[in-house]
Amino acid sequence: MKLLNDLQKGIIDTVDVVVDSKVSRLNIPQTYVGVVVQDPEGYKCIVEINKVERTCTLPEHLHNWISKDDIVYVQDAMGNGQEWVVTGSSGSTRKQTMVISNNQEGKGDLVSGVTKFADDNGNLTDNDLVIN
Repeated sequence: MKLLNDLQKGIIDTVDVVVDSKVSRLNIPQTYVGVVVQDPEGYKCIVEINKVERTCTLPEHLHNWISKDDIVYVQDAMGNGQEWVVTGSSGSTRKQTMVISNNQEGKGDLVSGVTKFADDNGNLTDNDLVIN
């Protein structure tokens, strides 16, 4: 009986080794957080992730929303570093930002926000925003 238990344990240990080896080679998409280092050009967006600059694809629906200094979510779509895609923004590193909240019901829910301001020529600026 002891021989059978040892044999079964050996089979299970072998299966564990094989499965662990296969799982470690899987390419699973991973999401990272980074900062846009220059204004995107079309579908090309340069993002610094963990002190490394990555050339990422910027989907068309984000073209008007992402700019230099934005904090963005980036997905390594293939899980192997071959295809990086910006999937959204979570704010900005810029000094001047504005958050709009809904206090009508006393909840203070965040409704919207502005993470960048532009001058009359369309250049991003950190000028103070004054609302009268």
